[in-house]
Amino acid sequence: MSGLKKYIYCIVLALCGSLYAQQQTLYTNFNVHPFLYNPAYAGTSHVFQVNGGYRNQWSGFDGAPKTYMLSAYGAFKKRPNMAAGGLVISDRIGLINRNAIYGSYAYHVKINKQTRLGMGLSAGATQYNVKVYDANAYDGDDNLLATNILNANTYDGNAGFYLYHPKYYISLSFQQFLNSKIYWKPSVGRLSPHYYAAVGYNIKLNKDFVLQPNILARMGPPVPYQLEYNLRLTYKEMVWIGGGYRTNDCASGMLGLTIDKQFSVAYAYDYTLSALRQYSNGTHEVTLSYTLAYKKKKTKAQTIQEGDEEEFNNTDNSLKTNLKNKKKNAEKTPEKPQEPKKETTTNEQKNEEQK
Repeated sequence: MSGLKKYIYCIVLALCGSLYAQQQTLYTNFNVHPFLYNPAYAGTSHVFQVNGGYRNQWSGFDGAPKTYMLSAYGAFKKRPNMAAGGLVISDRIGLINRNAIYGSYAYHVKINKQTRLGMGLSAGATQYNVKVYDANAYDGDDNLLATNILNANTYDGNAGFYLYHPKYYISLSFQQFLNSKIYWKPSVGRLSPHYYAAVGYNIKLNKDFVLQPNILARMGPPVPYQLEYNLRLTYKEMVWIGGGYRTNDCASGMLGLTIDKQFSVAYAYDYTLSALRQYSNGTHEVTLSYTLAYKKKKTKAQTIQEGDEEEFNNTDNSLKTNLKNKKKNAEKTPEKPQEPKKETTTNEQKNEEQK
């Protein structure tokens, strides 16, 4: 086997084996876009949301990972306890490209007045390819250079549970749980299952400020688990700032802005704490979101009440209009001058005058 072929197969086996960081992309703003990790998040609020994101990991490092993401999800209008969504992810890691597409479905049940549980499944396909034409080979006559791209395709599946309340949430999800095979002739790799557990709480400091601590645990055996701690402060649901720490990896700073409750942008910067920091300028991550809220369906009682209020308002406006018209007419019509009263005399007065 030639040197280039050995090099490429080593990369492929590392990618398709148990190397945690290469099989699943890290997202610092996981609390901004939980749908990336858990399909059960779709439908937690009665809105339709579209998200686009970009992550440049270890900026300045040659062949460093770059990720592009696009997702959309929302609850059904007539059945708000059901939701559907889609996710497209594209990773670039050196010579390796990974493109994945998923469709998801979620169902939500009511636990009590304010607590609900979402259950979600997603299914999709993943394609890997190696850009042989970008390889710098020592042997320019290597036969493998005749192949422009090496391809491999496989199917994939994710699942999750999402318990949520206005004050807190608990998320549990499983990615690549099918452990699907990836065929690279003459080798075979697998998608390693990954497990995620997250919890968050909203602490209302006053009417304007909310403090939100979040913890995310990532597990991908045989690699040890990894913890990520985030804390952000939100002002009037419009502006937020936060910080985080990922064990044995980095420290993070985060900013976010929401405009008119529809458009939002989130930015995160990771400062590398490992030995890679001498080669890297840090990691940049940007997420753009658009949210469209559904109009709430009116109940029969609300419809009757609104009808009564409209009838009352129409009657009230009619009375006011009539009074205004009468006042205007009175102002336009001049008053007739009063004639002086004629003095009348009685018979007795006349008789006295004659005497």
